Amino acid sequence: MNHLSPLSRIAVPSAPRPMPQGVQDGLDTIIFWVQTVGGSLAVVGLMVLAIGLFFAHRGGQGGEFMAKVGWWAAGASLLGLAAIIAPIFLGL
Repeated sequence: MNHLSPLSRIAVPSAPRPMPQGVQDGLDTIIFWVQTVGGSLAVVGLMVLAIGLFFAHRGGQGGEFMAKVGWWAAGASLLGLAAIIAPIFLGL
């Protein structure tokens, strides 16, 4: 027995509504700060890796260093692509 009316089974698309300007400005500010801090941390991380390369070369431990470089490259790439990837997951 079906208790739903025929009209309740019809999917009605709603028109997208833009966010109020104040909310959009606040969101843009948050995105800017997150990208700035993340980019700065990526640069600092690269500097730390360069220092680590110096000491790893002296100690003959280059293999461990290359794994760290791979993780740094993956993190920096993900940070750079975040603005492109996020709308895909949000359906925008």
